[in-house]
Amino acid sequence: MELPKRIVYSRVIFSAGIALLASLCGLFLYETYQQNVATTEVDHASLINQKLERIYVHVNEQESALRGFLLGISSDAHNRDTRNSIERLFRQIDSLQTNSALKPSVQNLRALVNDYHARYDSALVIGSATSTLPPDYTIKLLQNGRAQLQRLRIQIDTIQRIGGEESRARGLEAKTHTILATLIGVAASIFSIVIFVLAFYFIDQELKRSQQYVDETNALNEKIAQINKELQHANSNLMRLNNELETKNFQLERYAREISSFTHITSHDMQEPLRKIEFFISVILEREEQNLTDEGKRILAKITQSVLRMRKLFLSMLEFSLTNTADNNIEDFDLNDVLKTTLETLKIYIRDSNANIESENLPRVKGVRYQFQQLFENLVSNAIKFRRKDVIPELQITCEEVDGSVIQHKGLRANTPYYRIDFKDNGTGFDPIYAEKIFDIFQRLVPRSDTFGVGIGLTISRKIAENHKGILVASSKPNQGATFSLFIPLEQREAPGTF
Repeated sequence: MELPKRIVYSRVIFSAGIALLASLCGLFLYETYQQNVATTEVDHASLINQKLERIYVHVNEQESALRGFLLGISSDAHNRDTRNSIERLFRQIDSLQTNSALKPSVQNLRALVNDYHARYDSALVIGSATSTLPPDYTIKLLQNGRAQLQRLRIQIDTIQRIGGEESRARGLEAKTHTILATLIGVAASIFSIVIFVLAFYFIDQELKRSQQYVDETNALNEKIAQINKELQHANSNLMRLNNELETKNFQLERYAREISSFTHITSHDMQEPLRKIEFFISVILEREEQNLTDEGKRILAKITQSVLRMRKLFLSMLEFSLTNTADNNIEDFDLNDVLKTTLETLKIYIRDSNANIESENLPRVKGVRYQFQQLFENLVSNAIKFRRKDVIPELQITCEEVDGSVIQHKGLRANTPYYRIDFKDNGTGFDPIYAEKIFDIFQRLVPRSDTFGVGIGLTISRKIAENHKGILVASSKPNQGATFSLFIPLEQREAPGTF
């Protein structure tokens, strides 16, 4: 998972800061070390100067003792302790030397001191062997000693001068390193403060973000708890609805059994009395027709017509109930073939009315073929049946694809494409206020007549359309014909609805 940029930048800043701080600390240690080295060398130079002065003092003491011995003032000029002190001072000077530039001068000084000691020993031997030295020789020995002391002084001054120059240089270097170490220490301190401030800032920001995340998490947990509570309530409602649904399903099953029983009674039991009435009417016509008056014959004809009408009602009710029963005979078929079969079935009716029927190419659909056959027969026969007097009936069947979002009819889905199949006739038409009423069962817009059926054909036709996830609607004006529009989904991915 990729880290946020602020975390990456924070790591880069801290890494660079730590590296720079470590470098500053290293430089501080280096400058401090160099300062200590330079200071030590300055101290050593001062100590060397002191040692040199003490050497000169010791040599000068020896020279004074020798002069007193030569002049007869002192009887003993031997001073071994002084010579040992001088040698010890030279060893100390050698241990203090860190500058190689002084070593040759110190070696020269040691050589001068050795020469002085050689002259000192020679003069001491001569003075001890001769009780009285010639004045000229004594003066010469004293002059030689004075000259050696002067050479020693010059050499010591030279060494001190060289040491002084080096000491001053080292002093300046020590001051430089001191200043640099101080600056680096101050810079490291300031930078450390900056790093600590940045660290505090970033840590504070992260703590605030963490607290914000904690608050958001708590708020989210509260929402989740609320949602869980709502879900529990919804589950309780769902269980209640499921129980109600089970009750409704039980009632529906009972209704289905009742419908099945009604269908059986309609198709068998209720038609049995009609068959008996028809039988007795036929017996009366065969045996008693000559005995009937004209009024009796007229009444008997009315009875016959009523029986026929009742039989039509029973058959229509049976047909309507069958459209509400399940049918698994789903197939893919061509509506052009359905129209062709319809025209063949109604061939005599079409010929007798001289009806003119034209159709565009119709699509293939999935559904129950015989129900579409029934729907087409109802719409075609209605177009012929409800024709205007002295006008040849005409019917135009057209088809187009439309989107559900542009169709203003309840029951159609906006995100589904549909076939729109229009059955447009030139018949009597009807008032638009009856555009929905004509689909109600047993509803008729013309006086009751055997010619125009029982008023259930359009109800069955709409039910068939709804069974196939579609709808059947009508539009019309009086004496301007009517248009029945059938909407069927292009692709019925699911089986048609429960019939």
